[in-house]
Amino acid sequence: MLILALDTAGENCAVALAKTGDGLSVLARRNEVIGRGHAERLMPMIGEVLAEAGLTYADLERIAVTTGPGSFTGTRIGVAAARGLALALAIPAVGVGVLDALIEAAGVEANDVIVAALDARRGEIYAKAIRPNDGKIIYDAQVTTAADLAQAIAGLGGEPVTLTGSAAASVAQVLSERGVMAAIAGEAASADISTIAALGALAESGKSPAPLYLRPPDAKPQTGMAVARK
Repeated sequence: MLILALDTAGENCAVALAKTGDGLSVLARRNEVIGRGHAERLMPMIGEVLAEAGLTYADLERIAVTTGPGSFTGTRIGVAAARGLALALAIPAVGVGVLDALIEAAGVEANDVIVAALDARRGEIYAKAIRPNDGKIIYDAQVTTAADLAQAIAGLGGEPVTLTGSAAASVAQVLSERGVMAAIAGEAASADISTIAALGALAESGKSPAPLYLRPPDAKPQTGMAVARK
């Protein structure tokens, strides 16, 4: 299966072509840290990886896209592109959560509780925790604070904990103040695009990807305002 993987949920604009079979093979990839401007770069980057691999849109069999949490605008751009291409090409598009991808990329011992924590600004973080050996969700994806997350982790009763994500260090600091030691697997704000492709290959198709918004957008329409008529 030939998969086009897209990640625009954060500061990165990343695209990869990957083929499944005997494992996952990345045929071509692009990654640019741009902050903003995903709409301008995403489609050209898709064209670049297709050209590098000597393939066309007609060769694609599935599209995987990050659904957040992250940038509202970036996430919408990636999801809209994935859904539009899937519709035009009559192939499935699937969503991959950023926190799930970070947990998958951590690659730590199965008996650890893996916690993905991302800086959400304004003193908040996005977080999710999973116990890989049984797949149990310990802490479902939500917006929280380092203190509240540390309190929940401290209540696990001494289970080994591994942190990953851009807020991993701040959570580890709060945990240490509570007498809980945690390992840090990484402090990236996003998983490698190859991980997005790998999870996309395993995801169930049939439901179009949709943005995962864990809090309202910062920009809100004005209320109680009227436009003056001439």
